[in-house]
Amino acid sequence: MILIVAAAILGAALGLFVQPRLFALALGLAIPSAAHLVLVFVGRLSEGRPNEEAVREILEYMTFAGVHGIWPVMAAAGTGTLFAATAWSLLRKDSTDAFWLPADHIGRRLNGLRSMDLVEDREVHSAARERLNAILRD
Repeated sequence: MILIVAAAILGAALGLFVQPRLFALALGLAIPSAAHLVLVFVGRLSEGRPNEEAVREILEYMTFAGVHGIWPVMAAAGTGTLFAATAWSLLRKDSTDAFWLPADHIGRRLNGLRSMDLVEDREVHSAARERLNAILRD
C-alpha cells in the first residue's frame, strides 16, 4: 500500500517536471514497477530464513503480494503522471500546444529532440563532404 502512494507521488512529480511528457509517462511507469519487482524479489530471497514471516509482513504492508500486485502500482503511477501533466497544461495561461512535446519557441535549448536544428552547415563541412565523395568515387 505504501508503494502505491509513493508511485502516485513520484508519477505526479515526473508529470510536472520531466519533458517530453511521453518520457515522463514511461519513467512514471517504469520506476515504481521496477521497485515493486525488486521488493517481490527480496520477499522470495527471504524464503527459508528464520525471519521469513517478519519480512513477508513488512513487504505485504508495502506492496501487494506476488508479481500480479504490480498492476495497482502501475495504475497509480500512470494516473499520477497523466493527472499532473494535464493539470499543468490546463492551468497555464499560455498556449498548451507543447503538452506532449516541447514547443518550437524554446530557442537554442538542447533538449535532444531538436538538437539537429542547431547544426549549421559551414563551408568547411561541405568541402570535406566533397573530398570524401571524391575519394569514394575513385
